[in-house]
Amino acid sequence: MKITDINNQFAKNKYIEAEFVEIEKECKAKHIPIIDRDAADLLKMQLKIKKPHKILEIGTAEGFSTLLLAKYSSQWSEITAVEIDSQRALKAKENFARFNFQDKIDLKIGDAFDILMYLQKDYDFIFLDAAKGQYFYLFEYLMELLAPEGLLISDNVLYKGKVLETGETHHKIRTIVNNLKKYLKLIMNHPELDSTIVTAGDGMAISRRKDINE
Repeated sequence: MKITDINNQFAKNKYIEAEFVEIEKECKAKHIPIIDRDAADLLKMQLKIKKPHKILEIGTAEGFSTLLLAKYSSQWSEITAVEIDSQRALKAKENFARFNFQDKIDLKIGDAFDILMYLQKDYDFIFLDAAKGQYFYLFEYLMELLAPEGLLISDNVLYKGKVLETGETHHKIRTIVNNLKKYLKLIMNHPELDSTIVTAGDGMAISRRKDINE
């Protein structure tokens, strides 16, 4: 179950983004996970506040959240999106062209561990929505790319609330839950980050890299 689903209780529009409603419906029909409504609204707000120039997304799927990143960043922003599934990436490219964002989004297909080491540094906004069990291991790569005062936003960090539960975790998800716990402890105690965990959607962690003078 979701940790929260508050915004839908009060907002008139029951969809995440009216412009992309058909893609939202398509993804749900195909059981392709997309960002939760509460988390999406928080993501859009952070984009409006930060006004990033270089954006990195890990875990694009068919491009729904990437379209949010494109719409709510400036026309001069550059987005690098990473997706390991070639079929989903192909559909994502179609969706980018459908809304005329194909020139703004550079989609790279492959394993994030292979791609991240070759990217240029100084991303001021990173959205992490990849395989949850890999967050802890991706962190080192992301810190190499995150600019001072940049934001790292990690989605689904509470994993259906399992990260908050006490007691024995089912063996099928034990590794994912344990790795997420390690990841959250890492970002919450890292000397170069200011981080907070919020219960939007299925949990979202917001981390800001400190300036070199802080």
